[in-house]
Amino acid sequence: MEGDVSGAGKLHHLLIKKFEPKNSIIQATMGDYPRIQNMARFYVYDLSRDCGSISSDWAIPEDGLYESFDFKNYFEEPSRKAYLVKVYDEIAGFVLLNQATENSTSTWNMGEFFIIAKFQGAGIATRVAKQVWNMHTGRWEVSVIPNNQSALKFWEKSISEFTYGAFNRKIKEVTYDEHCPRRIIFEFDTQNSIHQNIIPKFVVRTSEITDISTIVALSKAKRLAYEKAQPQFWRYAGEEGDNTQKHWFTELLEDENHVMFTAESDAKEILRFVIGKLISAPEVYNPGGLTLMIDDFCVQSENLWQSVGHKLIEGLKAAAKTKGTTQTLVVCCAHDPPKRKFLSEQSLSIASEWFVGGIV
Repeated sequence: MEGDVSGAGKLHHLLIKKFEPKNSIIQATMGDYPRIQNMARFYVYDLSRDCGSISSDWAIPEDGLYESFDFKNYFEEPSRKAYLVKVYDEIAGFVLLNQATENSTSTWNMGEFFIIAKFQGAGIATRVAKQVWNMHTGRWEVSVIPNNQSALKFWEKSISEFTYGAFNRKIKEVTYDEHCPRRIIFEFDTQNSIHQNIIPKFVVRTSEITDISTIVALSKAKRLAYEKAQPQFWRYAGEEGDNTQKHWFTELLEDENHVMFTAESDAKEILRFVIGKLISAPEVYNPGGLTLMIDDFCVQSENLWQSVGHKLIEGLKAAAKTKGTTQTLVVCCAHDPPKRKFLSEQSLSIASEWFVGGIV
């Protein structure tokens, strides 16, 4: 069971519903080993809901007591860490970390993670996970048994929130579990995420000619990221393409049918830009006015969508409204979860999507 983590269940503590409880993460000592080993019985019980049919190893023993692997090595080996989780002064679970990663570039693996039923469903598990990631910076792995659907949803949501969508998810065969070798493994870098959590002060202003080089660089970085998802559609056109875009963006500054805004930090660093084009709807549609089409909308780091992104799009919509626009149309890549999540929270919904493929 090493390398696999459980999810969260139902809430049974009414006080937790009303107030956000104070939790703490305490490094465990050898004296805590029996406590964690005892709690592990309930950990296995929780896992059995989704994983109990994998093999006979998950069957409850004749004495009626679930058993877990011996976690003593987490208290003896320096490459492993053991923590108790408390809510106020009450034991609420445990976290076990190791460095037995599948990827040689990863530093930490979430070995075992358990919050007791009383404290499940109240957001405690998510807070604990994020606190642990902040405590140990570096490249992380979280490995989940595919059958464990509740854990899969929990970890994907928590990791996506912490990294602003900057994580990898892959399926891999492991060697330490003969009955269920397949694992879904999440990989992410907490150092980058911690840095991204710092939101700088900024102003939103009309774009200027001196912004163009940085705007093109931001656009290029995003296109290169998209190219990994759609190598043909997003294939990089090289320096010639960059020069063409630079010339095109410069022309748009003077075009009355385009609106360009830039978000700039106190340090005069360009954090994001957005370009809107005022267009008429096709003759077969009548939305009641012009459409504000936003195709170029890039960001320096994913954590800026909610702050800088919101200010930019609201500023652009206000400027476009004075010119007779009645609706907004934003183009977004299918493989950009942070941007898609942000747009879905701006009173926007999907109207159409493109399906792309080669001709063979």
